[in-house]
Parts: sequence; structure tokens; C-alpha cells
Amino acid sequence: MAGLCAGISSLSATDLTIHLPDAAPVTRQKVLYQCDATGSQIGVSASPFWVEHISGGGNSLVIVPVSGNALIFSNVFSGSGTRYTAQQYTWWEAKNTATLYSNSLTGKLQTSCHPVSHK
Repeated sequence: MAGLCAGISSLSATDLTIHLPDAAPVTRQKVLYQCDATGSQIGVSASPFWVEHISGGGNSLVIVPVSGNALIFSNVFSGSGTRYTAQQYTWWEAKNTATLYSNSLTGKLQTSCHPVSHK
């Protein structure tokens, strides 16, 4: 079985292992993002932060640090771009930008984020 471990080193987190079918290739890429001022109201850092993309066995995930937690977003259907969801959040990547939406009981917020660097 191919294994997949995910974690963000700047946060104290436990590794997560996902077992995929044999020979399923796993790709990982980290992208450094910077969001506009609304980002801090949603819970992302005012400073640039790393988002990790993980794909394998037909699965697509991103790990986004929100309010001090490494949230694992799962890919969902999208008419354009690539959309991921976790809890009340949506991370939507399209045309070299990402938008983070928060849809909570206290209201709807969104922030625009741009890639700064790839790793």
C-alpha cells in the first residue's frame, strides 16, 4: 500500500496516514500564499503562509492553516478552477489566484490570496 503523510511543520500536528491502492503515485507541492486584509478576519495569517497540495489515487487535498489549525480541504466538483472544502471554509483556485470563503453563522467572508513562491 502506498502511504501518504501530511503535516505542516510550523504547527504542532500529528501525522496523518492515508492508505491508497498499490502503485498510486502521490504528488506534493507547497505554495506560499499572501492574502488581502480580510484574511485575518477569516483566520489566515496576515503574513505569507504555506498551502500544501497533495494528490494521489484520484484524491486531491490541500492543507491550509486556518486559526492555528492545519485544515485538510478535499476537492469537490467545480465548473471552473479547483475547489476544496473543509468545515465552513472553501478554498477555490482559479486563474493563478485563490479565494478563501468562510460561511459561518456569524456571516460570510472572503479573501483573495495570491501565490508568492512554490516549493
